[in-house]
Amino acid sequence: MTPPTKKSESCTATLRLADADQAQGLFACIQAEDADASIDGVSLTVTVHGESLSDLRARLNSTLRSLQAASEALISVDASQGPSTKGV
Repeated sequence: MTPPTKKSESCTATLRLADADQAQGLFACIQAEDADASIDGVSLTVTVHGESLSDLRARLNSTLRSLQAASEALISVDASQGPSTKGV
């Protein structure tokens, strides 16, 4: 077992959204955050670094809130465009 990270050590958190329908839109949103993001196919990977555990928590919280707001905005835009006309 690896000992737990001390509160004062730098740390990283990685979030992977697999098969995200909104990966491109979320990727665009996350560019304004202090996080690294990449898209592999339809999966979005976001990595957040912090100088300490509390710094990481604050940065991760901000990043997750941005992703949530972007997701809700994309859902709202999709809903306002009405039913899809693909295949018509």
